[in-house]
Amino acid sequence: MAEIGMVIMVEKDKRADIESVAKSLEAKGLHVQETIPRFRTIVGTSDSGLIGAFKSVAGVEAVRPQTTFQLPEMDEKVPQ
Repeated sequence: MAEIGMVIMVEKDKRADIESVAKSLEAKGLHVQETIPRFRTIVGTSDSGLIGAFKSVAGVEAVRPQTTFQLPEMDEKVPQ
């Protein structure tokens, strides 16, 4: 499967343990890019097939794949 960006929310009572949650996620296959304790968020990349494994990690509240979008090229005939 394809490597995609992931945004993982840590449970409120595990905010102080965000680094240990990140290490547990790394052990399951997440390539952690950033931890943001203030927002209880871990950002990283992984194979899209690992979402279920990340949800099972203690302290994880939610796992959300990052989505991207592309605006169409500028065209004088199409209002933007």
